[in-house]
Amino acid sequence: MPCDPQVRTGTVELTSENYDRIQEAADRGQNLWRLDPVRTAQVVGSAVLGLRPTDVYTLVEQYYDPGSGLQHAVVRVQHGRCTYLVELYQPRRQGRGGIWVVHAVTEL
Repeated sequence: MPCDPQVRTGTVELTSENYDRIQEAADRGQNLWRLDPVRTAQVVGSAVLGLRPTDVYTLVEQYYDPGSGLQHAVVRVQHGRCTYLVELYQPRRQGRGGIWVVHAVTEL
């Protein structure tokens, strides 16, 4: 039984997210939280994944995956008595200035 049935776990596919449009908006100075994996986990997590803005979000690691050529990040979320890992990646631009999107949520 899941720790919190309201939290969506597994691979995350948000079909409403257009990565090109999100990247262009960030390039124009809009939604700059998308440039930070912790803030992206917090905003997207509380908007659509069942997490809360008041949960504790901590960057665990950030790494480059040579297989995909993409930057990845892992954010740990303390959600009440439950702990989750939110995996993110940069789909359009790598490194500074690239947006982050949520790829998966795993309950620990």
